[in-house]
Amino acid sequence: MWNTKELSGLDNRISTNTSPEMFFLKQKFFRERPVINCWCARLSYQKDNCEGSVFSVVQDVLRNEVMALLNPRFRILGSQRIHYDLYTSLNPYEGQILRTGDLRALKKSHFNPAWPVRIAIHGWAGKSTSCSNAALKDAYLSHGNFNVIIVDWSVISHDISYPRISQQLSEIAAHLVKFIRFLQREKDIELSSVYLIGHSAGSHIAGLAGKLLKPQQLGAIIALDPAGLAQLGLSADYRLAPDDALYVESIHTDTTHMGNPSFELSHAAFFPNWGQGQPQCPNATAAEFDFACDHFAALYYMAESVRNPKIFGAMKLSNSACMRGYNCTCLTGSYECPADAFMGGEPVVPKVGTYYLSTKANPPFGVGNVIPHRVATVTHDDLALANPSEKSGLHGFAVPCQ
Repeated sequence: MWNTKELSGLDNRISTNTSPEMFFLKQKFFRERPVINCWCARLSYQKDNCEGSVFSVVQDVLRNEVMALLNPRFRILGSQRIHYDLYTSLNPYEGQILRTGDLRALKKSHFNPAWPVRIAIHGWAGKSTSCSNAALKDAYLSHGNFNVIIVDWSVISHDISYPRISQQLSEIAAHLVKFIRFLQREKDIELSSVYLIGHSAGSHIAGLAGKLLKPQQLGAIIALDPAGLAQLGLSADYRLAPDDALYVESIHTDTTHMGNPSFELSHAAFFPNWGQGQPQCPNATAAEFDFACDHFAALYYMAESVRNPKIFGAMKLSNSACMRGYNCTCLTGSYECPADAFMGGEPVVPKVGTYYLSTKANPPFGVGNVIPHRVATVTHDDLALANPSEKSGLHGFAVPCQ
């Protein structure tokens, strides 16, 4: 059995040897290298193992407000305090802090250029150590060998004014691009192996970063309930857009409050439970604010899809008009329809179009590759199943099978 110390030393020797013979050994080693299972002992996002209380967020916001009053340049200098927390199978619980240009920290870290890079970007009032980021990190590390990097721009995000934050998204994206270029230069990573996974405002930071990286392109951007609010109505130059990466996928779970209902942000847009009123809310994870449960649901769906890429079967809509009216019907007349595609996953599989799916009220949230046909009746506040005799806990809808 390999132990962590042996694997770390062998990783370093293989990564630094560039001979032709070592190239083939490297491919074999990283293909067959066992995944360290130490993180399976506990989940980082279990209650009390991560940061998710309303009190801590309010405390951080108030602290930043006081700092801004004491130092007028506090907000101006915010981007200089952005850092990047690296997690790998060799350090699944304790992040290693990386900063743009800090070559010493990068060389001392467990960053491995042979592994895919997955960069998570939190949203307004978020931080790298939040429960939702822990869920994503745990999911990727349970799936295989990855460099999971969580961007921490909390010194900016903990601001009572969202419009003020929105004006700084381009600056944060530019800082992220400098960091990615730093990794390219020092570790020779392929940009196509890099995914950005953004939540809320983080989705638009990802998109803006993708624009700045052109003509090179990221492998994928996964937008988890991309922010609406100040981003509603913006042109593609100032928000997430489909051409910001080789593939862009969006998952919309709170279109009525904090999220963005647009179909124009991505190549493929998924709307679980019509993009509102997620059935596990509040609050199956016991790790996020009840009032924002729908908004954070996309993060937990994505994490679950990384662990099981075939769990969120979805059906493609022939057009988006029926979604707006909540009057889609299953053309087969069956109560069950086969999935046309799967939401999320690792690696992502490119799709095109608008998709709908049901989820369950308790984990695992996905229903697999056969989608139950449920006709939903919609009010202003919620969705009621037309067939209340069903007891499966699925949130209902009916969509056309292709």
